[in-house]
Formats: sequence, structure tokens, C-alpha cells
Amino acid sequence: MKALLYIFIVAILLAGCSPCKHLAETQEQMQDTTHTEVVTKTYFVTDTVRVEIPAQTAERTTADSVSRLENDYATSEARINPDGTLYHDLKTKPQDIPKEVQTPVQRKDSVVYRYKYRDVVKTVEAERELTWWQKTQMYGFWVTIAALVVCLCIANRQRIIGFIMKKLI
Repeated sequence: MKALLYIFIVAILLAGCSPCKHLAETQEQMQDTTHTEVVTKTYFVTDTVRVEIPAQTAERTTADSVSRLENDYATSEARINPDGTLYHDLKTKPQDIPKEVQTPVQRKDSVVYRYKYRDVVKTVEAERELTWWQKTQMYGFWVTIAALVVCLCIANRQRIIGFIMKKLI
């Protein structure tokens, strides 16, 4: 019994009672949340627009029997025929005047994000490494407990063997 007391004292001395700060892992719980994000995108679409041609006039008085007028869009020719009739000709110039315009078109999209309830584990890194003595104390505690259990089993082996024999029979 005296040996058991010495083993117990040695175990207490090895384990020691040093103040330590435990860096625990923290857990945060995320609630069910919904986040809606509205995205507005603007696209430019090419559109063809009709261009209004401005009115143009032209006049000419001539003593000749032939007259010719011309503007940006047409040509006109007039003459008096030998039989005294008037001949008049109007020709438009071939042209295509499309005007392209960039028309903005807006498109809105809604994106819904749903966050489910989940645990988030954050691991906190230690500020510094443990010293040799701190590591020895932590390891020595379990060695001491194991040695104590072995000593108790050896000291009480007759009782343990008798107990096991009763259970088996």
C-alpha cells in the first residue's frame, strides 16, 4: 500500500497543475437564409431606322429647247419635241440610305441563393509551439496512469484472477 501511495504522488508531480490556455475549436451555426440578387444586363441591339429625305427644289428658266435639273436624289430632263409637244423625264438615283442605330435593351435576372443550416468548424492555430516540458507533462500523464493501472493489477492479481475464475465457472 505504501508503494501505491508513492506512485500516486509521482503521478501528481508529473501531471503538474500548470495554468494553460485551451484553444478550442469554435462552431458557428448558419441559419436558413435566402439572398436574392438582381442582375441587370444591358445589351445593344443594332436596329435599322428609316431616314427621312429632306425636300429639295430646283427651278430653271432657259431659252433653249432642252432643260436639265439635278439634286442629290433625282435627275430631271425636259425638252420640246419638233411637233411642239413637251417631253419631261424624271429619274431617281439608285440609293439605299439605311441608318443603323444601337438600341439599348435591358434584361433583368433574379438569382436566389438559399443557405441551409450547417455547422462551420473553425480551427484556431496556436500562437507558438509547446515547449519540451509541456509536451513531457502531457505525455507523462498518460504514462503515469498506465503505470498506475499496471501496478494496481500486479498488486491485486490474486483478487483479479479469483474474480475472473468466478465469472468463467
